[in-house]
Amino acid sequence: MFNPNPIALLPRPNHLQVNGEALLSPSAFVLHWQVPVDPRVESYANELLAQSQCGSLYVHVQHAQALNPPVQADESHSISIRKDGIHLSASNTWGALRGVATLHQLAVANELFLGLTIEDSPRFHWRGLLLDVARHFLPVEDLLAVVDGLAVLKMNVLHIHFSDDQAYRLPSSARPQLPSAEHYSKQQLLDLVAYAADRGVRIVAEVDVPGHVTHWLAAYPEWGMYEVQPSERFGVHKACLNPTDEVVYTALDAIFTEVIEIFPDDFVHVGGDEVNPSWWSDNPQAQAFIDTHNLVDVRGLQNYFLQRLSTMLETKGKQVIAWDEVLHADMPGCVVQNWRGITTRDRALALSRDCVVSGPFYLDLLFPADLHYGFDPLGSQKEMLALEDGLADDLRLQHIAEALAWTHQWREGAVDLDEKQTSAQVLGGEACLWAELVDSPTLMPRLWSRLPAVAEVLWSNVKTPVAEDHIQDFYRRLNSSWRALPNDPEQCQNQALAKMGFSQPQQFVLSHLEPVKWYGRLLGEQALQARLSGTEMPQARPYGVNTPLTNVIDFIMPESMAARRLAAALDVSAISQLKADCQAQAPNLPWPAQVQDALDVLVKACDLMLKFFSGELAAENCRLQLLTLYKPQGEFMVAVIPHFIDHLLQPTKSAK
Repeated sequence: MFNPNPIALLPRPNHLQVNGEALLSPSAFVLHWQVPVDPRVESYANELLAQSQCGSLYVHVQHAQALNPPVQADESHSISIRKDGIHLSASNTWGALRGVATLHQLAVANELFLGLTIEDSPRFHWRGLLLDVARHFLPVEDLLAVVDGLAVLKMNVLHIHFSDDQAYRLPSSARPQLPSAEHYSKQQLLDLVAYAADRGVRIVAEVDVPGHVTHWLAAYPEWGMYEVQPSERFGVHKACLNPTDEVVYTALDAIFTEVIEIFPDDFVHVGGDEVNPSWWSDNPQAQAFIDTHNLVDVRGLQNYFLQRLSTMLETKGKQVIAWDEVLHADMPGCVVQNWRGITTRDRALALSRDCVVSGPFYLDLLFPADLHYGFDPLGSQKEMLALEDGLADDLRLQHIAEALAWTHQWREGAVDLDEKQTSAQVLGGEACLWAELVDSPTLMPRLWSRLPAVAEVLWSNVKTPVAEDHIQDFYRRLNSSWRALPNDPEQCQNQALAKMGFSQPQQFVLSHLEPVKWYGRLLGEQALQARLSGTEMPQARPYGVNTPLTNVIDFIMPESMAARRLAAALDVSAISQLKADCQAQAPNLPWPAQVQDALDVLVKACDLMLKFFSGELAAENCRLQLLTLYKPQGEFMVAVIPHFIDHLLQPTKSAK
């Protein structure tokens, strides 16, 4: 029987014991050192705990680290809360930083229990977040805040996607026409790297090649095969670098030399994803090059490019990581980042290539947190495919079930992996937040609402399949963890809605809505159906770089916590109040047209449940009518409906 302890820590520690309910007496924070001071730990502890009233903290760090965090850092630590104060010990800086983050969460939650002991260390060394700053530029202040949040969640990699078809956000003195109008200065990035290192976070830079380079070729057309124009649209572009021209490799050498001067991490990410083959397939020069070098096809040509680039970076002391489209029988010895379903993980391992798992952790799909929480980076392919298939059966995702089936094409070439036949390993995982529909004002609700789920999967020993009581305990701790982050996503949502002029009752109503899932918003109905039929038309997409992200849909949480709270205490009065708030029209700001259809459905759903509770409507009839209502209303989903249906399916159904 699952017996959750009262501690709200997230990630869950691997070994935790609570011996009572007495709390440490509050007193002013004082830091004591049992060995010479570790400056990084001292600074971080003062930053997080100075106002905490947690009393005396005795820190023992055996080996202070002054360099940048290594890939396989020892992050183990122990904590003991005693009458004389809190004792934190770690073999080195990285573990002590993680212990300070734990104490910060305990202090914020008022859970500094006397007798509490923790022995903790991570499951994976690589626990990261990809953040896309190419589609929408994020100020460096946002990146610093993200680093702060990652450190609180004990995540240790910030992978930044700096370049794409729309922009190049790095500085370049070697190729001065390459940086976009909005880009980071070298000093800003050096400061970011140092700031992150002081919190035990590595910065991995991604420069995406040979595809996703429309912006590059608009500035330097000689690097491509055909003329391009600057692009503000999203989606796959045809533009590719010319892998047959030595001029391109000379330029890449200069560009990556500049990147390496800024980012000291062992790894450089070179992209390699979504390379449209049409330029190379149609170009006589490319075809002749393929024949001359016995490359077989355009995939062989991309692999040739990757081999050249990998050799170039290896001579500079760097290891390459790239997206799973680079999988090839003769690929160089780089790390593969999996994103196209779980099967590409095993394809990489079968080629003896280490892997970073991202496929189940795409935050821009706007899935609920528990769906990310269920995937294990080390789970068997059979088990993970069953979970992938099960997504389409989840009521919350049935409106995009056809799209989920479309992704099954990624399973082509799947292998049955015998673990004894590979020396490769899963290094860890990364959540991914692509930024077509994310900018600075909308970042925090999109990010922190679900990232803690991935943080726990990568740190703790989460058992899969995850039982319902474990999921409920996770959500309890998820909501608590937000208070310890730099930005509480639910507060960010409500503050943004208030800034738009919505009253508190209106904010409450809107918080019961969610955005449509997968890429329903990004593609729009026309492009979505075209994609599913294999004939996507990019011009049909409703969003581009300059489309304002200023509507209600841009600020509401991807997963409605208000709907979850309503479901946890479902009663007639609460439903009646929600219905009344929906129907009220505030004189200062009536409901905008964009939300009216969703609110009409919300009222109908409340009416159905009230009729059920009054005995006017049978449970099965109510359920069937709710099912007909649960479909996209423009870009919105009415988040309470799946919870209402779940209640109707429970053995005992009664109003409170």
